[in-house]
Amino acid sequence: MVSTTHGESKPIDCPIGREAFDFDPELAEAFNKLTPGRKKSYVINLNSAKKPETRVARIAKFREKILSGKGAMER
Repeated sequence: MVSTTHGESKPIDCPIGREAFDFDPELAEAFNKLTPGRKKSYVINLNSAKKPETRVARIAKFREKILSGKGAMER
């Protein structure tokens, strides 16, 4: 699970699984370097997907943004 905290409240979990980071350590490192707000934008966006296939597609779509240090809604 990937999670980020919102202020001092409980973590927000994202069910994308560790598999995405296990297969792509570069992505994991880049995600961990993001600011808490940017991490949260990805977690919220990925959690809104209803199907696992959609989550996988979004991870692929967001990969370059994450590697460049941008948030989910940044251009």
